[in-house]
Amino acid sequence: MAAEDMRDVITFYGYETDHWNFTFGPFANHTKLLEREYLSEACSCTQTSEASLSNKFIYQHHIKKTYFIEGVISGHVTFASSGATSYITSYRVTVCKVNENTHIEDELFSTNWKTIDETLDWNSTYSYGDEIVFPFWIDAWNKEEIGEYDRIYVKVEANCDNNCVLWHDNNQTYEDLKINIPFIL
Repeated sequence: MAAEDMRDVITFYGYETDHWNFTFGPFANHTKLLEREYLSEACSCTQTSEASLSNKFIYQHHIKKTYFIEGVISGHVTFASSGATSYITSYRVTVCKVNENTHIEDELFSTNWKTIDETLDWNSTYSYGDEIVFPFWIDAWNKEEIGEYDRIYVKVEANCDNNCVLWHDNNQTYEDLKINIPFIL
């Protein structure tokens, strides 16, 4: 295998900070971030977000001045009921880039909408809801360039009721939102 065919697969975890934000292009005071490692569990973070919203997790750092995404993207997302029984009918995970100067957001690779039919029960006695983890794979064989004024982010969308939440807890014993992205550096 030639050096130009080598890929570095980087694992990212999504979480939401309570006291740190990031501004880049159209992302103003953004608190949902991608990181390569979990923070200390003592850090103040938000565990869940309403799943019916478009949840965007941005990687706030440069990986290299110019690099490419190509290969198979994989990972998983976790949904749960919160406060009442919830229903989820479809979800989509998309890898995107955003440009700092033009504020243009480009969807690069997507799972497309995955149709499911899941009921997540809620136990009011114990204040506990069902959770479900969906794995995903995306064929990313059309090489996409990420330039020096770009950042990558992952968008998670779901068609569900407002009792359904997306988990993104800062807890490495249970990886709620995880994505592996192959890069040519």
